[in-house]
Amino acid sequence: MTEATPAPYPWLDNHLERVGDLLRQGRMPHALLVTGRPGLGKSVFAASVAALLICEDRGDGHVACGQCTACKLQAAGNHPDYFYVERKVDEKTGKESKVIKVDQVRELSGRLALSRHGAGHKVAVLEPADALNINAANSLLKTLEEPADNTVLVLVSSQPGRLPPTIRSRCQQIRIGVPEPGVALEWLAGQYAGPQPGVFLRLADGAPLRALALAQENALEERRARFDTLVGLCNGSQDPVSVAQAWAKDEDLKGLGWMREWLMDLLKIRLTGQLDGIHGIDLADRLQRLASKLDSRVMFRQLDAVNRNLRLADSSLNRQMMMEDVLLAWADRRN
Repeated sequence: MTEATPAPYPWLDNHLERVGDLLRQGRMPHALLVTGRPGLGKSVFAASVAALLICEDRGDGHVACGQCTACKLQAAGNHPDYFYVERKVDEKTGKESKVIKVDQVRELSGRLALSRHGAGHKVAVLEPADALNINAANSLLKTLEEPADNTVLVLVSSQPGRLPPTIRSRCQQIRIGVPEPGVALEWLAGQYAGPQPGVFLRLADGAPLRALALAQENALEERRARFDTLVGLCNGSQDPVSVAQAWAKDEDLKGLGWMREWLMDLLKIRLTGQLDGIHGIDLADRLQRLASKLDSRVMFRQLDAVNRNLRLADSSLNRQMMMEDVLLAWADRRN
C-alpha cells in the first residue's frame, strides 16, 4: 500500500477513523449527515470521506492513499464516480440561488443509477443540504429509500433542523464538535503568527477555521469601527440611513449579527454589572461604558428587532429597509 494522505485537521481525525471502521467492517451507511457550526471544516471532512470511499488502495487506513489512479482523478476533480451538488449561480444575474433545486437532484439520481467506473464507491456530496427546496428534498428521499449498491450520499449542513425529518432519519449523523481549546490554539498558532489568537478563537466560538478567517480579515479593527458607529448613532453623530445603506452591502449581514452579539453582552453587563462571560471580549471596555447609558427595556426591544430581521435575511425583503428598521430605532432610543 502507498503512503496515506494525512488527515486535514487534527480534530477531524477521530471522525475519519469512525468512517474507516465502518468501511472495513462492511457497515458503511448509504447516507451520512455531517453537521456542526460553521468554521469546523465540514466541507473538508466531506471531501476526505469522499476521497476515502473512492480510493482503490486505502488498505486498513482511514484516509485516502493519495497516490492511486482514483485518488489522482479525484484530486484533479475528474473522477466519474464523484458528484458535488451545490446551489447554482444564475447565468443571467450572476447571483447564487438560495436553494438546491429539484432538477439538480433528479440529475444526480440518474447518474448514481449508472454503473461504477472504478473499484471504489460512487459518492455524492450535497452542500449545504439544508438549502434543498421541498421538491428537491422529496426527490432525494426517493434515492435514500432505494439506494444503489456501493453508493454513499454525504449531506453537509450547519442547520440540520431545516431538513425534513424523513431525510434526517435515513442518514447516519456525524456531528463535528468544537475541538479542545489546546488543540484549536495549537493549530491556529501554526496558521497565524499575529497577536491575540485566543481572542479570535473566542470570537469564533471555538471554531478554528472561523478564527483564522477573522484574523486574516483584520476583524478586530472592523468590529471596533462598527461598534463606534453604533455609539455614534446613539449620540447623533452618525446618520442611520447612511449607515444602513453601508451595512446592507454585507453579503452575510455581518453588522447585524455583531449587533445582536453586542446587545446580548450589553444586557448581561447592565443586568449583572459583570464582564464575565461576555462574548465581545475585544470590546469589553467600550461595552461597559455604553451599557451604563442604556435602558435594559429598550435593549430588549432592540434585540427583538435584530432577531426578527435576521430571521428574514433569506426573504425577498429589501436589505436596506431591514437595516433602516433596526438602526433608526437604535438611533432614537426613546421609542
